[in-house]
Amino acid sequence: MKSFTISLLFLLVFRFSSFAQQLPFSPSNSSLPQLAYSASAWGDFDHDGDLDLALTGAEGNNPVTKILRNDNGTFTEAATGFDLHYGSVEWGDINHDGDLDLLATGIDMTGVPYTWVMLNVGGSFAFFGVPFPGVMDGQATFGDVNNDGSLDVLLAGSSMVRIYQNDGTGIFDSIHAGLPNLEAAVCSWVDYNNDGQSDVFISGNTGGGIISKLYQNNHGVFTEVTITPEPFAGLYGGQAKWADLDNDGDQDLVIAGTDLYVDGHFIFYRNDGNGQFTKFEYPEASLLNPFFDLADYNADGLIDVALIGTIPGCGGPPATLLLKNTGSFVFNTVSTLIPGYKLGAVSWGDYNNDGYSDLLLTGMDAFDVPKTTLYLNNLGDTSYVSSNTPPTTPGSLTVTLQSDKAILHWGSAGDSRTPKNGLSYNIRIGTQPDNSDILSPLASVSDGSRLVAAMGNTTTDTSYFLTGIPNGTYYFSVQAIDNGFRAGTFASPCMFSYSTVGIQNAGKDLGISFSPNPCHDYVTIRQSSSADVNSRIKIIYESGQCFYEGIVPDDLDISKWPKGLYLVQNLNSKELTSARFIKN
Repeated sequence: MKSFTISLLFLLVFRFSSFAQQLPFSPSNSSLPQLAYSASAWGDFDHDGDLDLALTGAEGNNPVTKILRNDNGTFTEAATGFDLHYGSVEWGDINHDGDLDLLATGIDMTGVPYTWVMLNVGGSFAFFGVPFPGVMDGQATFGDVNNDGSLDVLLAGSSMVRIYQNDGTGIFDSIHAGLPNLEAAVCSWVDYNNDGQSDVFISGNTGGGIISKLYQNNHGVFTEVTITPEPFAGLYGGQAKWADLDNDGDQDLVIAGTDLYVDGHFIFYRNDGNGQFTKFEYPEASLLNPFFDLADYNADGLIDVALIGTIPGCGGPPATLLLKNTGSFVFNTVSTLIPGYKLGAVSWGDYNNDGYSDLLLTGMDAFDVPKTTLYLNNLGDTSYVSSNTPPTTPGSLTVTLQSDKAILHWGSAGDSRTPKNGLSYNIRIGTQPDNSDILSPLASVSDGSRLVAAMGNTTTDTSYFLTGIPNGTYYFSVQAIDNGFRAGTFASPCMFSYSTVGIQNAGKDLGISFSPNPCHDYVTIRQSSSADVNSRIKIIYESGQCFYEGIVPDDLDISKWPKGLYLVQNLNSKELTSARFIKN
């Protein structure tokens, strides 16, 4: 009998140990501030190859903002100079210097709302003098409303929704987009229709009703999108994020919050194109005051969800849910044994560089005690030996010039886990091959490692149009990013020349003109009466390749030449003039 009891005990211990080993996450021993009413964001602000952390929230009644440097797994505080809670934090490069700056909203100890930008100067932070209005219980987020490479700001909350456009020097002006004002608001940029422009989604309380609306951006003019077969559910006090959940190449919506009757909802909307969205509601995940984040935690190529909030009902306890994406908008709840959190934040990020996303949770526990815990993904280790290999490098980089736009194209990449259509892409644009002073990728140029835990800046698009920059020569490159935020290397840079005079009859320095311009199969070249009849020219493609050298022709067959910008050099004077034409 004793032997049987020992054997049974051993079996139970063995089965429990096996079950414990299968749990997806284990709590780390990281020392972090214990916060509720919080927000968090991962970002490598010191360029040392691991993700650092920005946190805001409340310790008791005291608002706290911390920027924490990750030194091989140990967090060290960097000075911030402000303390906020009930808000949002997000990293971005506001001044094109390659360093991560911090955008934060919230209220201070006296209840005064603020929106601040903290400028990163060599790893230290200083206030950037941007006069944004303060918001509480709202959000501020970076995007590019006019495709000029500079980060603009979408701000929602405290009875306002505004877009502030960056002129490239850090001066911001409201563009008067005509969006409805909101309280208890969330907002996001999204290119929902893959036209290369950043559209706007907002959700919250208008004071006269609860709305969730999508606005299409047509070169700075915003028009509400008619959503079929039924409008988005009007929710407030929650969160909304966009991601390609079914790997079909467009962005789907995940939204959680509270409706007019104070009922919680958690809803997926599948983007079927042309403003049509199919609704998938998950009642088992319909928590109150929800907060969630999206990432592929198990490297199966599908984006999963981590969610916290309060279970509905009188005195309902907090909950933490992990929803595993199994495809076709079917999500299964995975057992984690992570305790419940509420009134906090969720952030995925590969804290220990093992190739798998770890999980940061902040908020209140079941005893209303503020709590912050970092849970490590048990699929990885600290040696970066990962079965999740990075995506391949995109190829076929080309540039097409249309009027005042430079349209950048590249070929699709591949990945062992994330399907090709589900990969996002991240471009960089600079005035030199290794620079990113026009459009920052928030990534290392040398090895492609990401400075933030996020999809690429063009989402799933394989093209990007650039406009509103000075005439000149530029270089662009692109990398692919999988659904677990692991990035591949950047492609070899592609040079291009941007010029708004390509649509004009330039060439007066040579005494010649081109027509039509832009042209297609033939270009007709005319000399002025005073021009030297023996003038010789060289026609150079934007890549530097010479396509013609000789006397000035009347009609030139360019049908087999590549599309793009051509510069004309006067060989008699050896000067590169402003003469140019575009083949489209």
